[in-house]
Amino acid sequence: MNLQQTTTLLAACAALTAFGTSAQEQYYDFGFIGASGAYGQSVYSDNGGGSLSLEPNLFYNGEYGFVDGSLVNISVLPYLGISGQWRFAEVSDDFDDIPNGIDERDGNGELGVTIGTVGARLTYLHDVTNEHDGYEIQLHLGRTLDLSFEQFTLTPYVEVDFRDKNLSQHLYDISAQESAASGLNTYSSGSSWVYQTGLIGIYTITPDWLTLAKFELEHHDSDSPLIRRDLGWSVSLGVTYKFTE
Repeated sequence: MNLQQTTTLLAACAALTAFGTSAQEQYYDFGFIGASGAYGQSVYSDNGGGSLSLEPNLFYNGEYGFVDGSLVNISVLPYLGISGQWRFAEVSDDFDDIPNGIDERDGNGELGVTIGTVGARLTYLHDVTNEHDGYEIQLHLGRTLDLSFEQFTLTPYVEVDFRDKNLSQHLYDISAQESAASGLNTYSSGSSWVYQTGLIGIYTITPDWLTLAKFELEHHDSDSPLIRRDLGWSVSLGVTYKFTE
């Protein structure tokens, strides 16, 4: 990691500290499970329009840690936890219309640590399944807004991810064989950054049932020809069951 990247991560730590713990308090001892229908375009998508998909929704935050999608964190000390995540395949025809001749990139399991809370956290995750032996550092900041309408909450968030050279090469490299088959130029990646932002709205239908709406944007700071568009986007709407009191 070069000096600029180190400085950026130190600034991220300062932002994490300044953000505080208020993002956690709104949803302490709170959890839901459900599913949403989503429509959008990935940065890897090679088609001209969006595509439909079904995605699970899982969230929990409480005394022993949190679950946010595929990220699981178990608290070992205040504001420090052991984290695990399954990184689902990003470059795959199962989810995107990737160019012909490009091999799919398999998903992998990761372990690491998280400093902070579910709404203001810095997470380090390293591949433990011998897929690429790379790592990612994630800074995630989210804050639930104070609204006069108690049944509805709105949470904007931002996330910045640093991906080391090994993980970036696993995702973005194009081999000579792939280049010949796809017509894309060969590419060898260095480390990279991913920027995400979005809005999450939750409407309480009953004490046990919630409506969940999301709008998400994503930008990959990579020159790889696999990145077909500057912005990936997604909108989703679903129903979830609240399994906490």
